[in-house]
Amino acid sequence: MKHPIISNLIGEYFMKLTLKFLRLFKNIIGKSELELNIKLKTLKDLLEILVEKYPKLEKELFTKKDELTEYVCIFLNDKPISALSLLDTKLKNGDNLLFFIPVSGG
Repeated sequence: MKHPIISNLIGEYFMKLTLKFLRLFKNIIGKSELELNIKLKTLKDLLEILVEKYPKLEKELFTKKDELTEYVCIFLNDKPISALSLLDTKLKNGDNLLFFIPVSGG
């Protein structure tokens, strides 16, 4: 007989992700880095989980139309998500994500 916990995990895939946060995001999360062991498929899934845990992130990440704000920058393994599939970007075990808002001025 299979152990119930092991049976529930069969077919599920948990991945380890490293998330790094700069400035505003660091202040909201309360730390500059999180390591997650989590089951999800896309960047959108991850952002929904983060917003659920840290509700103040929602206004920084999303417009009222559930699109990413134009000023947020998210990099996946050193590539901007704008060069990938934006919210539909697939995540995989070992991925590194960086969240920041660029600062400009003169």
